[in-house]
Amino acid sequence: MNEPDKQPSQLAILYHRANECDVTLPYGVSQKIELLSQAQVIIGKLAADAVREYKRIYAKRKLAHAEAALAAKRDKLHHAEIAVAKLRTQEADLEADKVRWDHAFKSNQEVINSLKYTLKTMLAENPAQGG
Repeated sequence: MNEPDKQPSQLAILYHRANECDVTLPYGVSQKIELLSQAQVIIGKLAADAVREYKRIYAKRKLAHAEAALAAKRDKLHHAEIAVAKLRTQEADLEADKVRWDHAFKSNQEVINSLKYTLKTMLAENPAQGG
C-alpha cells in the first residue's frame, strides 16, 4: 500500500499551495477553496483508513482475549488481560489517530465554509471583482 504513504506529502503540498493564495481577491479565495477541498478528500481517506485500522486491532484484541481466557486453566480474566496488553496499547494509538484525522476533517471543513462565506461577501460587496 504505497498510496497512503504518499497522502501526507500530498496534503503538505496542497496546504502549501493553499497558503500561497492571495485571499484578498475572489479568484485567490476560490483557488484556496479548491485546494482545501482536494485536501479534504485525502483527509477523508486517511480518516477512513484510521477507523479501519482501529477496528481491525479492536477485533484482533477481542479474539486474543477470548482465546487466552479459554486456554487458561485458572485466573482466566487475568491471563486474558495479560495476553492483550500490547494490543490494547496499539488500539489506543490507533484510536488517537482516528480522532486526530476526524478532527482534521472537521477543522478543514470549517475553514472551507469560512472561505465560501468570505467569497460570497466579497462578490456581494464588489460584483466587478467576480469576473
